Amino acid sequence: MEIGVAYYPEHEKSEQWPIDYKKLQEAGIPTIRIAEFAWSTLEPEDGQYNWTWLDESIEFAAEFGIGVVLCTPTACPPIWLVEKYPDVLPVHKSGKTVGFGARQHRSYYSANYLAYSKRIVSLMAERYGQHPNVIAWQLDNEFGGETKYDYSEYAKQAFQQYLADKYGTIAHLNQAWGTVFWSQQYQTWAQIPLPVPIQSDVMMWPHPSLELEFARFSSQGLVQFARMQERVLRPHIGERPITTNGFMFCWGDNINWVEMFATLDVVGMDIYSDKPHEIAFYSDASRSVLNKPFWMMEYGAGAGQLERDMRIIEERGCERFFLFKMKPFPWGQEQGRGGKELLTLTGEPSHNYNVIQRYTEAATTKVEDEFQTEATVGLYYHFDSSWSYQISVSDRLPYANYVVDNVYRSLFEMNKQVDVVYTPRQIKAYELLILPLNIMYEAELEEALIAYVHNGGKLVVTTDLFRKNDSNVFLTEVPKLFRVLFDWQANNFVTDVVDITQPIVLEHETGRGKSWLIARDISSEEWREVIERISGAI
Repeated sequence: MEIGVAYYPEHEKSEQWPIDYKKLQEAGIPTIRIAEFAWSTLEPEDGQYNWTWLDESIEFAAEFGIGVVLCTPTACPPIWLVEKYPDVLPVHKSGKTVGFGARQHRSYYSANYLAYSKRIVSLMAERYGQHPNVIAWQLDNEFGGETKYDYSEYAKQAFQQYLADKYGTIAHLNQAWGTVFWSQQYQTWAQIPLPVPIQSDVMMWPHPSLELEFARFSSQGLVQFARMQERVLRPHIGERPITTNGFMFCWGDNINWVEMFATLDVVGMDIYSDKPHEIAFYSDASRSVLNKPFWMMEYGAGAGQLERDMRIIEERGCERFFLFKMKPFPWGQEQGRGGKELLTLTGEPSHNYNVIQRYTEAATTKVEDEFQTEATVGLYYHFDSSWSYQISVSDRLPYANYVVDNVYRSLFEMNKQVDVVYTPRQIKAYELLILPLNIMYEAELEEALIAYVHNGGKLVVTTDLFRKNDSNVFLTEVPKLFRVLFDWQANNFVTDVVDITQPIVLEHETGRGKSWLIARDISSEEWREVIERISGAI
């Protein structure tokens, strides 16, 4: 696992760069990640560019044997762009425009923002695409981080077009959503609103089908923006890999990772945690998207048990590990935080600087074997189900936290090797496959699960399995899976007629495999007991 660090040459005088690079060299750190927030420094005025500082900082790094992962700076549109084109700013669900002064103050549906983003990325690609010391590219920074949803007029128009493209006719949408309820039938696409809060004396909320489609649309908008940048870069950078940095689901799993990383070269991930099972989950989850080694784009340099954490991450297939960051910021919203970086505010080595130095010295003495995962357990993560639970008023559940802190934690503490599975096509001959809280029905997934069990697989699902269809509407017929895998003959869902008092509600053998239906809301301890019992039967 090669070590890197986030560095901000635009924050320093040029004479400081060789001093800092020397310290990185002495720590054995051969890579820096730069420029993700540098748009205003690169383009201080519309069409006026300052490339000198970036040219020289990259050249200086090369002199010290330090390669550069160059980031596109589109997460922070400069003030002149916001003033010239106010539509660049997104709108919060409260109806208030997100103002300038932080980051991610951008609407992915503003033609002006898209045009200026494409221009700065194009110019960087042309200038640095073949630079021998630029070894890889990162798109933007934590897509959909601070600003997850845009409720602007441009987003509304794009959403209406998205629905028209998906449903074809307004009659089809009305039928699929059941808009006959409360007389909500639409006559034209232009009548469909965004799912903003409804102000009333008694709590009201938007239509659940509208909300789920808006979640999908918002994820798609982020993915399309990433694709635009990728298309700009590819012709200029040759074989250099492109990634971006995802973020932990506890801050909102509002991007479908499978779609975001489908055409990128490597999965990038940011983790800030002191919980071993959480660190392990996001490492397994990152590796599993493309089924190959991943990159840790940000990990807290001030972690209390950095050696332990690095071991967990490396064991799960991390190829490049970037710390955030080299030095504390003396200014801005992230100012101070002394002891949280590799160097202190005065530029002296921190405790973890020595940790990294010891790691890199040891790494040079051993031969790295090619990473191979041999996971025996598949844990299914379903973005649509997560979003359905997030927007449910009557049955809201913290899907991501439950999967990580209850299900995965039990597996981690039992030393199970885990793949996180996202699509039916990724299901393989695991000894055990677990689908928690998978409330959304998919015909392809149903067939894959039946085949998996028939072929000898051991399947664990929760009692909310397949309760809703693709439109976030409750099913009125029980899917055949329950009859085939659980011998459930009644046309009632299990939870509607069975008083659930035990963690295991049903179990049944089918073909060469077996299935278990588990109560949806059992604790981490109960999950561990269930897995231990099932593991004993494998």
